[in-house]
Amino acid sequence: MKFENERYQDASDSSTFKTLAWVFGGLFALTLLTTIYYGFRSHNLTAEKSHLSTNLDDLDLQKGQLETELSSLDSNYQLQISENGTLSTTLEERVKEIDNLKSRVWSAKQKINKSEEENKVINEKLAQLETLKEDLESDIVSLNETNQDLIATNEKMSNDLQVSKEETSALSSQLAEMSIRNEALIKRLYTLAPAGFVANNFTVTAARKNDKLTAKAKQAEKINVSFDINDVPNELQNDEEIYLVLTKFDGDPVNELTTNEVEVASINPVTINVVNRTKTTLKDRQNIEMSFATDRDLDSGLYNLLVYADHGFLGSTTFQLQ
Repeated sequence: MKFENERYQDASDSSTFKTLAWVFGGLFALTLLTTIYYGFRSHNLTAEKSHLSTNLDDLDLQKGQLETELSSLDSNYQLQISENGTLSTTLEERVKEIDNLKSRVWSAKQKINKSEEENKVINEKLAQLETLKEDLESDIVSLNETNQDLIATNEKMSNDLQVSKEETSALSSQLAEMSIRNEALIKRLYTLAPAGFVANNFTVTAARKNDKLTAKAKQAEKINVSFDINDVPNELQNDEEIYLVLTKFDGDPVNELTTNEVEVASINPVTINVVNRTKTTLKDRQNIEMSFATDRDLDSGLYNLLVYADHGFLGSTTFQLQ
């Protein structure tokens, strides 16, 4: 029993020793590993410190270079600021110059546009003047030709005028003679067939178909006549037939017109060719209006218009158609 306990005790001591040996061995190994680790780390730190030191030197060098560059940049910056101020002033001046130039360009364009419009108007007027010039040149040629014709015509007219003067002189003599004969005829009528009252204040007009007045024989469609009969004696203020008679200035009948033959019962009865007649009741004073158609059959010249009544000749007037 005691021997077993001793064996057990020795065995226990041996086991404890092994355990301690392992523990110390582990600690030694750990210490060794730690020493190796920190040795390597210290070496690395030394290397890194050396590297960092080198880097710091480089950084100091770079810092110096950067400070130098920064100083240079600052100088350049200040210079640029100064130049920018000058440039800013110059740019403002250039902007003003540009604005002024734009204004001048705009004004020039306006003047050019206005000038183009004026040129267009001038060109149109020049074209008109050119056309007028051509027309005037043509007219001058025509006038020269006309002048030659007029010279020839003038010579002919001078000759014709001389002939016309001679004819006019002859016609004047004839007209004077006819006037004398006409007056004698009227006086004879008053003597042979007095009505006891007279017609006066004659108005004679020629009219076209539309009642517009005319003086031309070939346009006259109708002859209108108005006259007054005044101071009619009381014994003659009765119903009375009034007659119109048309003759040529020399007293010859107008054969172009249709007439009716009527005998006037006067002191000396006379036969007349009537172009129109109307019946009226005579008073002391009256205005008579009558007319007759001509149908453009009359020739130009002088005509006598005579008025009769049942009691005889009342009066006459003379008119002309061209």
